[in-house]
Amino acid sequence: WVDQRRAIFEQQMVMKAFWGLALLALTSAQPIDLLQNEPIILYADVSPKLRIITKSSAFSGVMPNDIECVFSPKVDPSIYTVNIANDIMLSLVLNPGKKWNENPTIDGTTLYLVELKIRGENRLNAIEDVAKVVPTPSVLKSDQVIYQKATRQFIINGTNFNPKKTDLIFEPALIRNQDYILNVATQSTLVLTRTTSSLWRSDPGPLKLRRIDTGGGQLRINPNDDGIVVAEVQADLDSHGVTVESTPNERSYQSTGRISVIGEGFNPTDNHFRFANGLRGHGVNYTTMEHSVNMITMQLKPGSKWRSNPENLPGPLNLLAVDAGAGFVAVGPTEAKKGRAVATIFEDVSIVSSSKVAFSSHSHEIWIVGKGFTRGDYKTVLTFDPPIEDRIPNDITALVFNRTHIRLSIYEGESWLSSKITQPVPLRVMSVNTGPGPVMMNGDGSSYGSTKSVVGAGKGVVIATLQPDEKQHSDVQVFRSTSQSLYQTAALKDLKITGKGFKDGMTLNFDNGLYNNVDFKMTVDSAEQVTLSLKSGRKWRVEGGALRIMSVKLPDEDEPIVVGSGGEGVAVAEILDDPFITSGERIIFATHTKQLTINGYGFVLDDTRITLSPTLPDAYYLDSVEPYRIVLHLRDGFSWDDDVFEKGNSQDIFVTKIDTRAGEVVLNNGQGVVIAKVEADLDDNNCDDSCEYAFDGLCDDGTSSERDWYDDDYGGFYGYDDGQYYDYGYYYYGDDHYGDDTFLAAICDVGTDCTDCGGPTHPTEAKIVECDNSCQWSNDGFCDDDRTSGLCTAGTDCHDCGPVGASNFTSLFGDDWEWNSEGDSFWDDDDNYWVGDDELAYAPMESFEDKERMNDGAGSLFINAMQAIVYFVGLVFCSGGAFVGFKIYKGETPPMAFPMADEPDVESKNSLLTSSGRANVPVTPDVFTS
Repeated sequence: WVDQRRAIFEQQMVMKAFWGLALLALTSAQPIDLLQNEPIILYADVSPKLRIITKSSAFSGVMPNDIECVFSPKVDPSIYTVNIANDIMLSLVLNPGKKWNENPTIDGTTLYLVELKIRGENRLNAIEDVAKVVPTPSVLKSDQVIYQKATRQFIINGTNFNPKKTDLIFEPALIRNQDYILNVATQSTLVLTRTTSSLWRSDPGPLKLRRIDTGGGQLRINPNDDGIVVAEVQADLDSHGVTVESTPNERSYQSTGRISVIGEGFNPTDNHFRFANGLRGHGVNYTTMEHSVNMITMQLKPGSKWRSNPENLPGPLNLLAVDAGAGFVAVGPTEAKKGRAVATIFEDVSIVSSSKVAFSSHSHEIWIVGKGFTRGDYKTVLTFDPPIEDRIPNDITALVFNRTHIRLSIYEGESWLSSKITQPVPLRVMSVNTGPGPVMMNGDGSSYGSTKSVVGAGKGVVIATLQPDEKQHSDVQVFRSTSQSLYQTAALKDLKITGKGFKDGMTLNFDNGLYNNVDFKMTVDSAEQVTLSLKSGRKWRVEGGALRIMSVKLPDEDEPIVVGSGGEGVAVAEILDDPFITSGERIIFATHTKQLTINGYGFVLDDTRITLSPTLPDAYYLDSVEPYRIVLHLRDGFSWDDDVFEKGNSQDIFVTKIDTRAGEVVLNNGQGVVIAKVEADLDDNNCDDSCEYAFDGLCDDGTSSERDWYDDDYGGFYGYDDGQYYDYGYYYYGDDHYGDDTFLAAICDVGTDCTDCGGPTHPTEAKIVECDNSCQWSNDGFCDDDRTSGLCTAGTDCHDCGPVGASNFTSLFGDDWEWNSEGDSFWDDDDNYWVGDDELAYAPMESFEDKERMNDGAGSLFINAMQAIVYFVGLVFCSGGAFVGFKIYKGETPPMAFPMADEPDVESKNSLLTSSGRANVPVTPDVFTS
């Protein structure tokens, strides 16, 4: 029985050891957290290693065969070999001929580590995105010939170019944005544009592409030959010396005329032009009529247009390049769509025919409606039949409001017709000159020569029918008086109405329903004049326009006496909108800011004056006036405020008075309205207009805050091909890629296009977005704001970059990250060294990821639910194990039965004990003796 008892005791000890080991295993299997919070970028079939790094020791005493990684999307374990570099790092080495992912997207396919199993047990605490797999780029060899400086652009073809991240290293070296501008046109096409002051090579020879980086680090290309030839650079030829003069004073309408290009080095027999708007020669849009070394003359083909976007005219016709026999040579800045303005193109003029009746003295204005009218720098000149142009501006004014409307107004006391004319007379516009020269008008309103076979060709277009006034009442009349201008509500002066037969107690009936003693107070000064005073809180008109009297009711007459002709009444005053200035405190600089815009409404185009404080009246002039905007220009040698000259000084600029023809309005009780804050000129905000392309309406020094760069020449925004107007699309011609007019780069130094750009942004004025995801590239795993690619404004790709000001761009792995001589960063674990290991840049992404939100879709919810289940099951097992271990440790019976050897009966058991109850055999819990 002693042996039987020993067997029982041994089984008990084994069970205690089993539960102790189980408890130890449960307490030692700590969950694993990864250190690499940013995914490593891998090329699909080239990047040699995927490293998984833990925060604490996880692989001590673990063999490679003990480890299993489970990824999503699935990665077959057969494609890689597991190496344990040290206690905290695994290295998964890609096997030859294998890929991390078969079909990654161009922006990268994220690789999630779902499970990290050690000896069959998942130890990963949370699912992590450990890598992003991008397709491996390739580059095609090319023997295309380009010239050192004559070639503006050339193309590199290949595969898997990333529009958001593609960098190149050349031999000889070319520096991006200094020597060339790179545009990823498609995933298979790169367009390189030479900057104006650079050369493709300093001497003739091959241009090699040594490395390319599309997101996964610098990838060597054809390393055995130190790169791949993408072009053969040859010396410029004599015919590459062609130059073109800018001749903006040569003017032409859209659809007519000849244009001569002046320059040097032209081929005397045949030349090819490349225009910025896609205009084509050889009879497509124009035909070259004359060739010489110094001048080429082009004739427009009927049905074509020199430029097709009338909203942006007048505007330049820009010649980008000339081929005089040796390929196209850029004649202007190569990195932007500027070229040379060989002519200024004006919109074709047209006028809408009108049958409106204008009475000789009762009608005070006639509107001309059409297209192509010019104002400002250009002047629209009209001729009429009858020839009323001789009376402009003495008796009649002609005011061009915009490209579609002209207003003719007749002065008080004047008439459209002579009193001798008793029959209706059509008023025709015979010719119009908006800048290029006079064009005769057709009867249908088109310009002569722009169309064929029209009625009344060259005989003018009718804009009104002039009729003698209708017979008026012999005793009571109201005289037209549009020389009086009044504001809607500003009671600066009274309204004087002249006529005859006025009496006390009479009533004036207005077209807008004004009433005596309700809207105004009327005083009869004499039989020839009455005075109207506007009552407080009332308006002469709800909106600006002519105030008309329709009839007069005398106290002794039963019916009102109709005045005027044609039921239009008589205009007795011009009511102007109350002028309003929008308050704002835009920061400007004392002398560096050349233009100041005042916003508001009620401004009159031909007669607006303002008073600023403290700016001197002689310091500025009104550059332009629109109904909702006034642009002031600072004169040379003046300052917006002479007292602001030291750094830190500032002064508000106020508009204290404004007069839009109806009298001077004092704003805000003389205190004025703030429109800007003047600060001292700062060294980092120097601003002038020394840029060659200043004053062209487009910012050319790169300081504008706009992301969409407006195409001042052809409408729309850069990046949209002008083929939309000419339907030419994309095509190859000569040695340049043609058709893509993407805005490429600023062509002038910062601060040298002050008027067009507004000057560099003041540090305190920039609007900062701290954190949102309004960037169109947000939530893609790459930081795309100004801290990296610059595709989006700072702070608008918050999910990928983090909020503005956050320290998102330091090395995630501290001193363990090393840098090679070319600036590539990599994690060097020295395991399974491969020559490609240090060639590929496994650099941390300079971005910030919200790890609480892996994805916003249904997959994210499923993964989160699975994680919760795993945590719950683990908690149950750990709690149960701890409870059972504690019971065993106390010598108590576990809460479940285990099969044991049969025990002896009670008598046998008792016989093992002495009378004192002690065992005859000494027993210890740790040692057995035999």
